[in-house]
Amino acid sequence: MTVRRTRTATTGFLREFREFALKGNVVELAIAVIIGGAFGRIVTSFTEDIVMPLINPLLATAGGDWRTRTILPPFNIAIGSFLGAILDFIIIALALFLAIRFLQRFKRKEETAPDPAVRECPYCLTTVPVAASRCLACTSELTPIGR
Repeated sequence: MTVRRTRTATTGFLREFREFALKGNVVELAIAVIIGGAFGRIVTSFTEDIVMPLINPLLATAGGDWRTRTILPPFNIAIGSFLGAILDFIIIALALFLAIRFLQRFKRKEETAPDPAVRECPYCLTTVPVAASRCLACTSELTPIGR
């Protein structure tokens, strides 16, 4: 009896987990995290290998490297590494902003749908046909639209 109950509970748990894991949102989130990690590595490489070497003469002292630049000698704060991380963040934030802005243009075009066949009553907020002259719920007079 306990074996059967345990098997049923395990089967139910596995079924629920499969339904959860295969939902579109979870799969999309997993893909987004993987692509985001890869994009982060590209931006880090761009920052460390292309941009920061151009800034290196301003940060480094006597042939040093920007990554090893420190300030406040007793504390040895790694300002070079910190500036690299800030530059990474700015580049990623700018890329995300531009991508979202680009995608919103398509979304705005999709949202321009034809006029709906229903509207809300301004008095009771019930859904009423556009051509109605009175609300079905509160019997308020409405201005018919589309006649």
